[in-house]
Amino acid sequence: MPFDLEQPGGLPSYRSSLLAAFPEVVHGFFTRLGGVSPGPYRSLNLSFGVGDQGPLVVRNRELVRQALGLTGLASATQVHGCRESLVTAANAAPDGEIPDADILITRQPGLGLLIKQADCQAVMLYDPVRRVAANVHCGWRGQVANILGEAVTRLRERFGCRPEDLVAALGPSLGPCCAEFRHYRREFPAELWPYQVRPDYFDLWSLSRDQLLAAGLKSHCIDIAGICTRCREDEFFSYRRDRITGRQGAVIGIRD
Repeated sequence: MPFDLEQPGGLPSYRSSLLAAFPEVVHGFFTRLGGVSPGPYRSLNLSFGVGDQGPLVVRNRELVRQALGLTGLASATQVHGCRESLVTAANAAPDGEIPDADILITRQPGLGLLIKQADCQAVMLYDPVRRVAANVHCGWRGQVANILGEAVTRLRERFGCRPEDLVAALGPSLGPCCAEFRHYRREFPAELWPYQVRPDYFDLWSLSRDQLLAAGLKSHCIDIAGICTRCREDEFFSYRRDRITGRQGAVIGIRD
């Protein structure tokens, strides 16, 4: 299903049609536009860890929070692992981060889960039965470790979520046009080599879709933006393209 480009609070962001069908869910896959950061971080950089000035990042995060009408935002130091964090108001701080987590989960209304990205995937999960939201930082290392399958398992173990109830949305990220891995034989296990679409280039979107299907999600409950961050310099930060760059953000929360 197509993603719609909207401008809540004047900030351009993409929304999944599947997630938008649930009125209690607020979400947005934001671009690099609409913030206050200068230079290679221009302008809506949401990461403290790339060299941008801390107060500017705090201001950018506040713009996102206000645009979505949330009471708070929570993010983590992302380490390409599979550790999860259950997020509450107690560990959500606008100028701080949860240590070493790539799966954020919450059922607290008003609290947004922020994943920072510059080519990696942000994959949002929502259970409309139990009203639990998750946001996953999914780079290629996470895909090798099947972080999406791990996220579904954690939702089932913590909240009794059934995979067949879950809705997933995969936002703008590195596309098969640009996902080059010259050393893929060292980086990917052999079972992932069939996702090679031409020599050294991989379709990581299809890989995530298939990992979600294997975890028990239904095919019609998986939404993929199909937008490559490396290709769209005017819209998105891209580490592959620029190296020194900012991080856009993807946020999901449950309305207060």
